[in-house]
Amino acid sequence: MAANYSQPPDHSVSSDESVPRDIETVFRQKGIPLTRQRAIIWEFFAGADRAATIAEATAALRDQRVAQATVYRAVTLLTELGLLCRVQSRQGELCYTAPPIGHSHPLICGICRRVVRFDGDGDLHELEERLTAETGFSIYGHHLEVYGVCGECREGGEG
Repeated sequence: MAANYSQPPDHSVSSDESVPRDIETVFRQKGIPLTRQRAIIWEFFAGADRAATIAEATAALRDQRVAQATVYRAVTLLTELGLLCRVQSRQGELCYTAPPIGHSHPLICGICRRVVRFDGDGDLHELEERLTAETGFSIYGHHLEVYGVCGECREGGEG
């Protein structure tokens, strides 16, 4: 099961105009330079159909002369900016994936690390409203990851 590390998907669509629509906007709004290496590293994760480790990113970007320390620093920054999401495989590996800029949640296969995105807007919005009413919290955000075993891994007898 080879991961796809080719072209990043189009992450420019956002239904909320207050949400940045692309990586350049996020960096510009934060006053942080978007270097060539940061862009390359983000494109690697955005183009992958599976969550990847820092070591896998480093190996894939070796031909582009991106060092592991650079990958590590960029992944840390991209995660802090919300451009990468840290997920954990069933084996305990820390992996990263690039959610669409805006709002979505990852559904991650615990075996092959395939990532499928969903928004969950209706149900999660209702949950936030209920939690606000029940707890008195003023909720400003949430983070949700769902783990399972994809159909391909289930059929292969791995899950």
